[in-house]
Amino acid sequence: MSVLISTTHFSWAYCTMGIPRFAGHLQHCSVSTTLGLKRVHDNDSDTVDPPRFVIDGPGLAYHLYYRLAHRSNSLGAFDALPSYDQIGQAAIVFLSEIEAHHVQMLGINRHLRHVESSHIYFDGHLPLHKRHVRLSRLESSLKDLTKIRTRYANGLGVSDLSLKPAPWTSSQLFNSFHSVPHLLRGLPAPPFLVPAVLDELGTTRYASITEVVPGEADAYCAKAAKDQGGMILTSDSDLLVYNIGDNNAVIFFSGLEIHEEASDTHVISMLKANIYPTAQIAKRLELPGLQQLAYHCKLDPTVSFAEAKRRAHQPMLDESSWRCFQDEYSTPDFDESCQDTSLLVRLRGSLDPRLSEFILQLSLLAREVDTNIYLPFLIEDPSRASAWYISSCIRETIYLIIAARISSLPASLPLGAVTKFSRRGLRIVPSTVPLSTSTAPNAQRLDSSNIHNISSGLQKTKERFRVVSPTFRYRIYALKEIYCWYVVDIKNPPSKSSITRTTTGSVGSLVQWEDIHLEAQIQAVLYALRMVKQGLSYIADGKAGVEGMVELKDILEDLPPLSGLLPTFAELRGFAEKEKIEVSQVVSYVMQFEGAENRFEDGGNVGTTEKSAQ
Repeated sequence: MSVLISTTHFSWAYCTMGIPRFAGHLQHCSVSTTLGLKRVHDNDSDTVDPPRFVIDGPGLAYHLYYRLAHRSNSLGAFDALPSYDQIGQAAIVFLSEIEAHHVQMLGINRHLRHVESSHIYFDGHLPLHKRHVRLSRLESSLKDLTKIRTRYANGLGVSDLSLKPAPWTSSQLFNSFHSVPHLLRGLPAPPFLVPAVLDELGTTRYASITEVVPGEADAYCAKAAKDQGGMILTSDSDLLVYNIGDNNAVIFFSGLEIHEEASDTHVISMLKANIYPTAQIAKRLELPGLQQLAYHCKLDPTVSFAEAKRRAHQPMLDESSWRCFQDEYSTPDFDESCQDTSLLVRLRGSLDPRLSEFILQLSLLAREVDTNIYLPFLIEDPSRASAWYISSCIRETIYLIIAARISSLPASLPLGAVTKFSRRGLRIVPSTVPLSTSTAPNAQRLDSSNIHNISSGLQKTKERFRVVSPTFRYRIYALKEIYCWYVVDIKNPPSKSSITRTTTGSVGSLVQWEDIHLEAQIQAVLYALRMVKQGLSYIADGKAGVEGMVELKDILEDLPPLSGLLPTFAELRGFAEKEKIEVSQVVSYVMQFEGAENRFEDGGNVGTTEKSAQ
């Protein structure tokens, strides 16, 4: 591996996680490194000692999201948003390109010798002290969305249907970039970005190195690098603070580049990066580690590097605060606290991070506090009731099924309540639901009729639309659930025209907020079904013993991954044309509810009767 003194600089636009300005303070301490080489059109390599990566999974997802958004020549925000399928495919191309440069990924090198493989870690549970960070991000997203809603009151523009996003090459997933695309400024990232990448990795040969860990991915990345060696690939400057061992380093996604050089006989492709060998940097600064420096940068984000360095050499004035900071960046062996090792083995897969966190809180952690669920932030109409509200019954059903399974474990503790954090009006607020084993008088009880209702609705839709692909069939089910919810609640349901547009993706040149909100509600219902499918698979041993579980699990067997379950409007248009969807039949089926089709006139705005504070 060749190492040169760094003479290049790259943007910190996407190194936004972690301690503000900390990575920037250390930029002059980084070194430019060639990580691997490949000869174009040749499998040979000049890399003698191939490195291995420990990859921050969520960081990878967001890096690819912004890179794909950059290559778009779209005219509108909705066009600029990459689809989940595109982001998932980009993840495979990204990892394959790294591997092509002879970075060690899968545990067998090119000489067929076993070596340590790389790791890709995803958060399976975030510590309690991260609550304020999570809530502040949700609130920030809400403020941004509210501004967009005010600025574009009539809807969001989209480009001409014939205008397609510009093609991209693998090298564009690496080379540095400098700013958020103008079209995406203020628009929240796709809500299911991270689980979509996780879904895709789980279907490839990289599944064996991909894990949803029972803790924070940062800590597992640091521990893997320290114990097994490797370079951590991330967008989070927090990884500079952990003790990752003497001979390891941190690399930021935004600094990973591919360069090609031509000779008379061949072309050499080089994978290069600015690396941060944290132990060597600390030694250069005459510090035992970088934690002292990071601590003072966190206390005072405006502090200069020279002043932070001076303070780092002084005794700590607040020992209690210093110890708390150190605890945040320790790498405890979380596995030792597990009460049920078989449960942990089942979690070490591609289980959705939020469902993983829910299970871990119920089964492995102390129950002094309620079990918390932080629902993804949906791109919806913030002037109306949260799009999540309609799928509450489905989500609570799987919460209760899992709770019943957990309560049957040996040495289990009494279960408390589920507290979800989501939008209510223009605020992010908690909403608590006591679980069935709670003594609270309003505790939710698990009723097999809930399972039957979900199964019945899915089965009826399947029988009615037998020749329709699962992507459309589940979408039709979601639309019917949404429509019926409004009618039962005596509120104006979505209009025929909105149902038609969100069925076919033919939204015209302006995506109306009615359609944006209905699309968010569809996504909320389908994501809830995904939680049910994964939850039922998790408790496949049947110990919960709830009637109808096996039947519902079988019905959901063909539920597509997120890339197929939640297409963009552009992708939906293509699917509808290919499958020749009879829109009139879909609309008739969706609105068939006790004469509801004639009860409400087309064009009614559901926002006129909804209470945004609901």
